[in-house]
Amino acid sequence: MGRRRGRAGRAAKTSFPRFFTKQLLAFLLLAFAVVVVDFFLYLLIAFNESERNFNDGTPATTVRVVDAALARQEDGSWSLAPDGAEALGEQGAWALLVDGAGAIAWERDAPSDVPRTLSPADAAMAAHYGSVADYPAFFWNRDDGLLVVGFPKGTYWHMGMTYPVSAIRNLPLYVLLLFTVDLAIFFTVYLVSRRRTQRAVAPILDALDGLSEGRPSTLRLRGDLRDVGERITEASALIEQKDAARANWIRGVSHDIRTPLSMILGYADAVASDGRAPEEVRAQAAVIRTQGLRIADLVTDLNTASRLDYDMQPLDLGRIHVAKLLRTVVAAHVNDGMDEAHPLALEVDADAAEAVVLGDERLLTRAVENALANARVHNESGCNVSIRLSVRGDRGGERASGGVGSASGGFAVMRVADDGAGISREGLAALEARLARSRTARSAAGCAAGAFDSSAASEHGLGLVLVDRIARAHGGALALEGAPGEGFAVEIALPLA
Repeated sequence: MGRRRGRAGRAAKTSFPRFFTKQLLAFLLLAFAVVVVDFFLYLLIAFNESERNFNDGTPATTVRVVDAALARQEDGSWSLAPDGAEALGEQGAWALLVDGAGAIAWERDAPSDVPRTLSPADAAMAAHYGSVADYPAFFWNRDDGLLVVGFPKGTYWHMGMTYPVSAIRNLPLYVLLLFTVDLAIFFTVYLVSRRRTQRAVAPILDALDGLSEGRPSTLRLRGDLRDVGERITEASALIEQKDAARANWIRGVSHDIRTPLSMILGYADAVASDGRAPEEVRAQAAVIRTQGLRIADLVTDLNTASRLDYDMQPLDLGRIHVAKLLRTVVAAHVNDGMDEAHPLALEVDADAAEAVVLGDERLLTRAVENALANARVHNESGCNVSIRLSVRGDRGGERASGGVGSASGGFAVMRVADDGAGISREGLAALEARLARSRTARSAAGCAAGAFDSSAASEHGLGLVLVDRIARAHGGALALEGAPGEGFAVEIALPLA
């Protein structure tokens, strides 16, 4: 499970940068959308200003209207057509016509502070600054003089701008340069923000990985994420307290059950073997003994689950001669007198006689005993049980992750099979699904409860779940086989040392 969780942790650390990248791209798209909206808004404003200031009623049109309306009569006097007078009146403007000598040849509503003579130099300066006596003025060159149209003070602002041709020619390059610099700034901000965010979030991801693996996590963060770190630390402490309470409860119940259970088994065994007792009483005592042994197995399974799930103790690893371990288990089975209805045979392949694995002998013994118990429990009327030890190049069955690796690349395979009632195809599928669910559950003991798709699956209890967990803790795997009327087989593959 360690490698799977490691991959999950790496996936989390790679998915977060992707999430951050998506957020940055969304921000860039939003910025681009804002630029596009601003551009069209600028066009709208420019069009509106153009309509207001560069079409009818604007200084340029007013000057053109006045120029067209101003005419000299045959007697030398000047006259302004009504449309010209109306245009000046609407704008509150005034007009002058300066002749070639700089004198005022004609005027209309000109303020008193406007000079009545304009030398060529004065006219040039006024035209350059667009102002006559601080009145915004616009000029129109005529054959008979210079037409000056003035507007009230403060209505218009004149700005003269001069650009070299080279600057206009290089304008596209300047725009491209600005765009490139902006892009570089965005990219730099992205890299810095991503790096800072990863540094800030990495401890949180590590703490969450630790929580998912049952390890306590303590976070001491600073800044805006301080509250997040404190909450994760509090959650870790709470989970640790609950796990400790549950593990202690299991140990306490197991301890309290052992003493009365030992007395029950002792008296039941004595009655069952007492030839003076009636046959019916001895049979009942044998049933009590059998059920008591099942309770003892359940207590042992609960303790094993507690160690695997809550204590999180490292495996007590050692080099284990597999054939020797199996012979010890078979001998204990025979000595307990359980081979009468379930005769047991051991077969060791020649190439597996010296097979050695690196593992916890107590846990591996428990795994084999659970597989044997599974055969006995589901074949109460009796069956033949066989254990075979072989060696092959792959583990078979479900691939497992984590645990002890294989130095030689081979696997020692312990196959516990019976020729009993077997299991239906649906029941086998349900049992395998249950084992799959237990691999994602934090607690092996917790996954034993609940409703399942098949009663055949639920009858297998915690035993096979623990066999699977023990195999995977050693870097191995569990495989199941069975068919109705053709027996049931449990195959445990462990990496060779």
